[in-house]
Amino acid sequence: METNELEKAPNNVLLLEDNNEDRLSIRLHLELMGFVVYDTPSAIEVREIFQHHDFSLVLIHLGHAPLQALEVCRWVRAASTVPILMLTSRNEVVDEEMAMNAGADDYVSKPIVSKVLTSRITQQLKRGQTQRSPRANILTWGSLQMDLSQHSFTIGEKSIDLTNTEYQFLQLLMENPQRIFSRNQILDAIGVMKSVGTDHIVDSHASRIRQKIRAHGGPEVISVIRSVGFRLADSGN
Repeated sequence: METNELEKAPNNVLLLEDNNEDRLSIRLHLELMGFVVYDTPSAIEVREIFQHHDFSLVLIHLGHAPLQALEVCRWVRAASTVPILMLTSRNEVVDEEMAMNAGADDYVSKPIVSKVLTSRITQQLKRGQTQRSPRANILTWGSLQMDLSQHSFTIGEKSIDLTNTEYQFLQLLMENPQRIFSRNQILDAIGVMKSVGTDHIVDSHASRIRQKIRAHGGPEVISVIRSVGFRLADSGN
């Protein structure tokens, strides 16, 4: 009886939202989706809440304290691979690029449309629940190595921190070294819903992956095939 109850227990979601009206609206939406919601308007409280519960998803609004919100995002990402959705407003200083750089996997712009929020959440959870079956536990390309069982990525002896989305992107390419993937195929693989303006998300992730690898002495890893898509570069040497 207890086992069945645990199996049917709803997923936990952590919501940081400093707008009271929006926080209530998003909370109700998440509860209707079947989640147990831990919500707070305080960036400081997020860390304590996160350390005492397991979460399937984290939603963060940049709000009136964007630097604190970005720091929370970086902290959550350093501690976990849990999907992170940023909630952004067009009139806020912090943009989507900064949110993704902080470790967010995707974003939803305000005013929030319920169908869009549901789709983005579903895509992120689906990505975690339907992991691709890898051909091997260890993927290598020159000095680069992915240990899929440990969810780690190294260049030689150096461990490199990738966001979950960046990891999924690079894993897709390393598992299929000769294949070219379109932006839409990559969006599907990393769990981002295709919509107007999302094409640049793939380019942003590719750019950050390149930067992180170059910063640790690694080679150029991703090739852009003009008007077609992305693939692993020709050589890892």
